[in-house]
Amino acid sequence: MITHNEALKIVLDSDFRTETENILVSESFNRVLAENAYSGIFMPPFNKSMVDGYACLKNDLDKELILDAIVGAGNLSSMEILPGHCIKVMTGAPVPKNTELVVMIEDVSITNSNRIVVENKKSSVNVSPKGEDIKAGDKVLEKGTLLKPFHCGILATIGKSMVEVYKKVKVGIIVTGDEIIEPGNELASAQIYNSNACQIINNCRTLNIVPEYFGIAHDSYEGVQSAINSMLEKNDVLIITGGVSMGDFDYVAPALKNSGMDVKFDSILAQPGRPLVFATDGKKFCFGMPGNPVSGLVLFETIVKPFLYRTMGHNFKACISQYKLKNTLVRKKGWRKSFYPVKLNDDNTVSAIAYHGSAHLNAYSEAFGITAMEIGVLEINEGQMIDVRQI
Repeated sequence: MITHNEALKIVLDSDFRTETENILVSESFNRVLAENAYSGIFMPPFNKSMVDGYACLKNDLDKELILDAIVGAGNLSSMEILPGHCIKVMTGAPVPKNTELVVMIEDVSITNSNRIVVENKKSSVNVSPKGEDIKAGDKVLEKGTLLKPFHCGILATIGKSMVEVYKKVKVGIIVTGDEIIEPGNELASAQIYNSNACQIINNCRTLNIVPEYFGIAHDSYEGVQSAINSMLEKNDVLIITGGVSMGDFDYVAPALKNSGMDVKFDSILAQPGRPLVFATDGKKFCFGMPGNPVSGLVLFETIVKPFLYRTMGHNFKACISQYKLKNTLVRKKGWRKSFYPVKLNDDNTVSAIAYHGSAHLNAYSEAFGITAMEIGVLEINEGQMIDVRQI
């Protein structure tokens, strides 16, 4: 049995890259950039005023100035400032080429003869020089960037309407178990509702992936084998929940082997999530996850999500911060890495949430994140600083 970190390394070392496509920048949110983005322009493209005010010469600040013109944003003037004169400019407007400073409107007064008097003789320059933010040829975004709204704005700033991104990885989802029924149906004895599919489908959607859901495969070797073969034909990555342990009806690992997949590991030193199967033939990839929903949540977050992002060219880094633990966290055995839900308190500490095991999904209803006890650790004391992975 391997550690959680060893499993993650095996998974990430087995990744592949999807092909690329060109899409509209306006539709590129949460996609992964497949090219370095370079600017072909200067930003700002001219010396621009940072304020509404009066473009002046420094030696004229003690004089009553004659107003020659008004320049609004979007208007380019070839005028120069004459000694003893000024030009009114609006925020974002290009300033006359010999401008030495722009005095804010609030820092001037107007005489009865409509002349301008500068009251603040220590005015800031208030001019953004051409290319202050971006110069032509600058790399503004790195290949592999997961595009957030401000990244899309940066691309639009340099004039890009189309951008090359990695295609979305094709993910198929199978749930196994004769005891599982879909929500909306009436429960019979010994049945439980299918929470795994809904959870994993929506986890994929947070990555901007729309997975294909096969449905529930019944607990027979033939049923599991048929579902696996069908989904592998159409998808790059297959996620299966249930049927991965050591029970009489756990057929996922042998079915994968019979499909030509090489099972890299079938269990890890983690709680929840010990019976995790990862298999690949070098082109297709499969995760066989335990049927308990918390196992699926934790394994998707800590192993599957980084892998799916890597296939789309992004090196995912979880948001992990340190917080003070408000209540002591204790366990009896320390031979596995154990994950626990925590909630964020008003005083910016975190508290471990009462948690009954890998079927207790509603323990996460208030969860801010998850923390882990590493192998060999049996107790984390109140007041201790702990790493919290936001989810």
